[in-house]
Amino acid sequence: MFQIRTAKTEDRESIQRIYVAVVGPEASQDEANGRADRCRGLLIAQADSRIVGFAALMCTAAEHVKWLYLLRQYQEAGLGWEILRRLEDIGWEAGLKSLRLHSAPEAVEFYRRHGYRAI
Repeated sequence: MFQIRTAKTEDRESIQRIYVAVVGPEASQDEANGRADRCRGLLIAQADSRIVGFAALMCTAAEHVKWLYLLRQYQEAGLGWEILRRLEDIGWEAGLKSLRLHSAPEAVEFYRRHGYRAI
């Protein structure tokens, strides 16, 4: 069973662990410590009480969807789409008319399947 919730301060270490696991050992630890702005869009995905992914939305940034990372074994289970949908809801409620993001090449098809297009 999956749960998506707003991140808490004590989730920081898990967020860093997931970021390094997905991006690789060259990942900057500081990069995963960014703060979501007024959107309150830093979300955590849990499976069986274990944090397995995170995502962030920043309404005032040029690229609104800042991160969406899931441990590899939880990809392809629909969890990424559920997180993205939650980020979209946060953005619409904050008054955004569209969402922009920067995608890793291997994630382009995921976003395309969910209505995003390259610009």
